[in-house]
Amino acid sequence: MTTIGWSDRRLKLSAFFIAFAIYLAVGYWLQVQNGFILGDALSRVSAAQAVVFSRDPHLAAIGFIFTPLTALAQVPPILFAPLWPDIAARAYSGTMMSAFFMAAAVAQILTMGVDRGLPRGYTLAITALFALNPMILFYGSNGMSEAPFIFFMSWAVRRLILWTLDDDVHHLVTAGGIAMGLAYLTRYDAVACIASAGFLVGITTYRRARKEPRVRRAMLDLIMVSVPGFVSFVGWAAVSWLITGEAFAQFTSQYGNSAILEQSGQTKPSFGTGLGFAATCTFLLAPTLVPIAAWAVIRRWGRPNWPVLLVPLLIYGSALAFQAYSYASGSTFPFLRFYIIAIPLTACLAILAVPDGVLVPAKRRGRYAPPLAPPEPRPRRLWLGYVPVAVAFALTIPITAWGMGQPKYAPQEYALGAVLAPQPDSVSDQKALEHRIAASFSTEREIARYLEGLNLPKSSVITDTIYGFAIIAASERPDTFVIPSDPDFTALLNSPSELGVKYLLAVPPSGRGTADALNRRYPTLYETGADIATLELEIPNDGDSQPNWRLYRVNEPVPKR
Repeated sequence: MTTIGWSDRRLKLSAFFIAFAIYLAVGYWLQVQNGFILGDALSRVSAAQAVVFSRDPHLAAIGFIFTPLTALAQVPPILFAPLWPDIAARAYSGTMMSAFFMAAAVAQILTMGVDRGLPRGYTLAITALFALNPMILFYGSNGMSEAPFIFFMSWAVRRLILWTLDDDVHHLVTAGGIAMGLAYLTRYDAVACIASAGFLVGITTYRRARKEPRVRRAMLDLIMVSVPGFVSFVGWAAVSWLITGEAFAQFTSQYGNSAILEQSGQTKPSFGTGLGFAATCTFLLAPTLVPIAAWAVIRRWGRPNWPVLLVPLLIYGSALAFQAYSYASGSTFPFLRFYIIAIPLTACLAILAVPDGVLVPAKRRGRYAPPLAPPEPRPRRLWLGYVPVAVAFALTIPITAWGMGQPKYAPQEYALGAVLAPQPDSVSDQKALEHRIAASFSTEREIARYLEGLNLPKSSVITDTIYGFAIIAASERPDTFVIPSDPDFTALLNSPSELGVKYLLAVPPSGRGTADALNRRYPTLYETGADIATLELEIPNDGDSQPNWRLYRVNEPVPKR
């Protein structure tokens, strides 16, 4: 732990609450007022809703495709959905979650500068440029997993930087035992960061330990920083296997990434093309990453504290490398957001690329802490040491904003143009597509309202959550729906008429719809009703890449003779 003055604490709290309020406001404007909601964010809301408001509330309803923390963190706000339905219907519980974690990430970036005794104005400038980056603004407000992942990784990086300077074992406990363990429960990318942290800590301790067996001490520190993350990895896989029979459902389930890629017909890129795409996305998010990193190396090379640079380069860099390899090998999607960790990496390097001030003193210096380096001499003209780096980091904002408007690299972000610059009378194909994406899930909300108007009893409608999550999240009566996480889902699906089911919500048996449980059980359901139901409504969808729904009324059971 470090000694922190009250003024520094107040500064960090102020930064957190200001950022938190900004992200909450942006999320309200985007999601509640304009209905701009990303599908993965809404599906996590639906998962959290199922834990407390489904027909059979239980923790396993959280699902095992995504890692659980992003959805679990939304359970407390979801409890208030009966009072304010938009918490679920408009995914505002997701906004609350991501706003909290991204504001905490902002506080971590600020604390990195405070730890190094940098001029207050420079620290605040880098923090503000990070907090107001358009990708950080968007993903701090939309309920996706990027915000908690950035927070946990930044927390781990900050504590490991301190550990390289003071060898305080408490930093390893926090970085590995808490931050990285929770990071894995947020995003699978963390497994690469956990491995890199173990490598870095093990090698560093081995080089430092001269008065006792090096290998033993290095292994102890490596275990401390990496084993908690490994336990998260094994524990989550074990729980998934015990409940679903699949240890890694993200990769083996009909609902996982591999299945979605196959169902959507996405062409696997060549390895070189995939790496090129990843490099382009990284450049769009952090165009000055390389020059800032190079300048940081030049400034610190040969000084006693130069190893601090290895921490962000290895930890953040591992997440980038993991995503680049995943896309190049054809196991994930061409999404700009997967490379968002380049932004905190650049912010951290901008903090390390300038002269240090008086470092915050360590509370507990370890046995193998390196000698304290004297403060670096400040340049005669103070601004020369700081302003160029801040300007270089500021360049990320306009370039990233432009990159978010490129559909090839930012298919989930570029439709923001329909909200930021609406042109309802435009006849261009791009504007038409933007408006279709921005209108996603409006049809599903209408379906939820229609079903509520029927005053159906509990367990009346069967739907799969592949697409049905948006309807369930929008409904004020989620226990109306029978979903795959219900223990009796298969029994009700096999005998809907006999067991009192009234309706079946069907999607076309193509694309992702081929994995829909209703289509797998009744292959002709969407076209004919499969002789068990009669078509009541056909609902064209206003959203992009969303299915046209058919609502089938289950036929009355045939009387037994």
